[in-house]
Amino acid sequence: MHILKEACVGNYLEAKRAYELGADRIELCDNLKEGGTTPSAGTILLAKETLDLIVNVIIRPRGGNFVFTEEEVRIMEKDIEVCKNLKADGVVIGALTEDNQIDEITVKRLVKKAGDLSISFHMAFDEIEDKKKALDKLVELGIDRVLTKGGQGTALDNKEVLKELVEYANDRIIIMPGGGVTKDNYIKLVKDIGAKEVHGTKIV
Repeated sequence: MHILKEACVGNYLEAKRAYELGADRIELCDNLKEGGTTPSAGTILLAKETLDLIVNVIIRPRGGNFVFTEEEVRIMEKDIEVCKNLKADGVVIGALTEDNQIDEITVKRLVKKAGDLSISFHMAFDEIEDKKKALDKLVELGIDRVLTKGGQGTALDNKEVLKELVEYANDRIIIMPGGGVTKDNYIKLVKDIGAKEVHGTKIV
């Protein structure tokens, strides 16, 4: 079975390298030290024009927490419009309430703006305590996949949780492990937990 490898990249040169090394998809970011913020329009455009692979763009106006103001939500909506205009394949979103639940109102707005684009929910998911309830909600909201390390630490530390999430998702939504997942360890990880997609900065 082919395991889809998504490379997390922090600029165009990293995207090009991931493509050359055989990544199937990239999560295109800026500021990886901050956990990834939205890259420039020029970066998105060049990646789409020159790299023959799937380009998903992170939609995140700043580092820090995942509780966003109305102005920040409007920025994210505008950035999603830019991604659509530049023919990006998908967007990577995530928003939480003050008590670390899914911010349904914000996520609904971003999903609506994304339209036909593929939608991933990023590692904000790991801040949520009741992950199964959150998965049900994300399915209901129209999210295609969840990037998660299963909790604190790395994906390898949380294999039991990830295996449970893959089983619970039951193909309603894709569980994509990331966080410490590399080209050297992903094959054993997917065998152990049953995932079909993997994510990392060193996945290729």
